Amino acid sequence: MWFSSADAAAIGRCLAQVADQATDIVDLFLERRYELEMRSEETGPGVVARRDEGFAIRLVRDGHTHLVARDGFEAGALESALREVARVIPSSAYSVPELATLGPPEIPAWDEFRDFQTRVRQAVRERHAAFDFRVRIAHHRRWVQLVGRRLMPEPETEAFFSLACSTPWGGFGTLTPELDDDCVAAVAKALVGRFRARGASVIGGFAGPIVLAPAATAVLLHEAVAHALETDTLVLSGRPEAAVGVALGSDLLDVLDSPGDMPPALRRETDDEGLPVLRRWLLRRGCVSQVLADRFHAGLSPHLLPGAARRASRHLPPVPRSTHLELVPGDHDFADLLEGASGIYFSEISRGRLDPLSGELVVEFPHGRRFRAGRLGDWVGRCVLRGKASQVLSAVEAIGDEREFAGAGWCAKAGHRLPVWATCAHLRLSGLEIGQ
Repeated sequence: MWFSSADAAAIGRCLAQVADQATDIVDLFLERRYELEMRSEETGPGVVARRDEGFAIRLVRDGHTHLVARDGFEAGALESALREVARVIPSSAYSVPELATLGPPEIPAWDEFRDFQTRVRQAVRERHAAFDFRVRIAHHRRWVQLVGRRLMPEPETEAFFSLACSTPWGGFGTLTPELDDDCVAAVAKALVGRFRARGASVIGGFAGPIVLAPAATAVLLHEAVAHALETDTLVLSGRPEAAVGVALGSDLLDVLDSPGDMPPALRRETDDEGLPVLRRWLLRRGCVSQVLADRFHAGLSPHLLPGAARRASRHLPPVPRSTHLELVPGDHDFADLLEGASGIYFSEISRGRLDPLSGELVVEFPHGRRFRAGRLGDWVGRCVLRGKASQVLSAVEAIGDEREFAGAGWCAKAGHRLPVWATCAHLRLSGLEIGQ
């Protein structure tokens, strides 16, 4: 175990004392975070380091969650947390082991941090533009380990960068596993897009075809598919298993959640409850095949499969969430998608949200470009798409044949801030109205 020299079996026996009912769920969740942030040019060169570590004991009994979290791994902390979550531990010959962590992780080389903004500036100039912008870069690393009564999977790790860019015409943020040339090009393209659209007119109302770039598709599917099929959303209006078989969108849509198919720095073998992750089909030909369930909700129905639980931190209980959405590609190239009637192309979505009870979806675009007969034209300003999630998904009429991996962004549903990822293609939708 990365966190301790203690006997895992001893920890399991201690947890068994807390879970004295057959249906109880109990586990020990250990977490270490290390974040390194490059200071902005205004505050001078350098890096700010933040380290956070600790553990939590969780007990789920009769549908109620009892959670006790501790910062650090001081002597006696595990025993006091066990007693607090259980109120009292029966007398036992079992001794509670101590948790002793490793030292701080090594700090990586910072050349790519220092050079990234310079590389983006160069890429912006290559696109025949020049303007002021700032980039905040943070490197996030996380190590987690779960121990249950009879379960102790291998520890999981993740490492990625978050970028927050500011311009006089609005901000831009993204997540990326690497600060490579593809990332530089994507950031430069997004910044130049804001520059080109700075004086564009705002759309008063438009009804016609729209085409979404893979990054925009990722956000749309996260809001309209993933959030709609999380069991904590579905339970608000009925039985989660009742969603299986329901037609949610166009029969062109095949969407799955696959945490094990990401780059090595992000790939998961188990979820934050220690259960194996699944290559989980959410939509097949537009119909719901499976939903995203954690251990608790899966225990309420034999039709639901666990393995989709995520913890934003040890201070919060696990919740059912997507990790990495995949859209099965279609057979249309980009030029095909722009053919036909006049429409609008959107390279990104700045914000999206789904009302869990009404199913109303709101998607905000920072800008777009008109297209006609296969060619991109004038820029348009900020606009919004509103409608039922099922209505928007049913409007899909074509899918691109090439996919891209990207960070869909930070998901902050119900206060759980989690990074989400996707591998998606272009989408063409028709019959929707875009407005302010």
